[in-house]
Amino acid sequence: MNTIASYAEGLSHFFFPFQCRGCGMSLDEHEHLICDHCRNHLPTTKYWMFKENPVERIFWGKIPLVRATSYLHFTKGGIVQGMLHALKYNGALEVGEYLGHRFGRELRSGIWNDIDLIVPVPLHPKKLKKRGYNQCEPIVQGMAEEMNVPYRTDVLHRRTANSSQTRKGRYDRWLNVKELFEASDDSELHGKHVLIVDDVVTTGATIEACAAAALEIDDVRVSLATIACPSIA
Repeated sequence: MNTIASYAEGLSHFFFPFQCRGCGMSLDEHEHLICDHCRNHLPTTKYWMFKENPVERIFWGKIPLVRATSYLHFTKGGIVQGMLHALKYNGALEVGEYLGHRFGRELRSGIWNDIDLIVPVPLHPKKLKKRGYNQCEPIVQGMAEEMNVPYRTDVLHRRTANSSQTRKGRYDRWLNVKELFEASDDSELHGKHVLIVDDVVTTGATIEACAAAALEIDDVRVSLATIACPSIA
């Protein structure tokens, strides 16, 4: 029976091939989500292994963080862009969870083993309703499982919906997100080392504003992590 089921699945895969979420090529029968080539060539940063890395330097002089990191290098038209596009715009939540698990396995020891709570950068309710999901939540779920740390999706929220960041410079982005976030319940964050997670960091304005809201609460420490960042010199 198992052999028949496997054969049927193989035929289904042949006639209706699944596409790799990284490069878009058809997956072989044994592959899942991304092809072996993309899986073996994910451009990891290794930034989480040391302090004063390029992602931390984005926030120097702006906000007091314990540490900050990103998992992968983002390049236009590359594997990471394909995966994050599938997650953010095509509802491929399993991609976010997959990346979260991989990232979480890297962070569950060493200098990252003192995290008390993981929190995704929240979407405004209007955008959440339109998209149907927050792309950061499956990432956080995967990370939390690997790190054996609880996560909460309701302790920070957006006050208003900001306009698109795409064509804004650093200062305009900061103005666009200033005082955009606030804590829903101070008691849930008090005394904790909170890891705030986003999908991508560029200028860092959005995740910085989110961290600032958490840091308004007494006795809170904040670290930041994103799945991807541009290559930073």
